[in-house]
Formats: sequence, C-alpha cells, structure tokens
Amino acid sequence: MSTVERRAAARANQRAAAFVRFQMMGDHEAMHYLLTDACESERARLEFVTALASIAGSLAASAFGRDRALAYLQSVAESSAALSDADDIDRFFEG
Repeated sequence: MSTVERRAAARANQRAAAFVRFQMMGDHEAMHYLLTDACESERARLEFVTALASIAGSLAASAFGRDRALAYLQSVAESSAALSDADDIDRFFEG
C-alpha cells in the first residue's frame, strides 16, 4: 500500500467514524455534509463504504460475538430483500 493509499484509507476511516457518531447523535445536517464530502469521487465513495462496513462489522462482532453478528446481518439482508421485492411495502410498516 502506497503512502497516498494509506492517507486515503485514513481519511475514509475518519469520515466513516464521524458519520456513525453523527448518526448516533441524530445530527442529520452533519451527516449530509459528510456524505457530500465523502462522495467527491467514485474512489472516495468506495473507500468510505469500505471503512463504514469495517467499523460496523467490528462493532457488531464486539457487541454480539462473530457468529451472532453474522446471523444478524444475514437476517437483515434477507428481510430487506423481501421488503424490496414486496408489492405493497407499506403494509409491513403499519401499526
């Protein structure tokens, strides 16, 4: 990994950590600003998403343990896939 790549990875990690922090604080304006900044190029977007996934995976494994975290993420992916294909997605969110 080159110096430029290391700096880009560090910047992506910084942005991803800040994004998670802003989301936890409910600071949507800061999240919007950060996403705009992180999406300056296709490469920056990929680096940001990769860093975000790394942080999420680490937090999930720390909170649930590796196997339970993997099962949870699989469940989210499967239920989200079902929702995205549903003819009437809104019915799943009605009280």
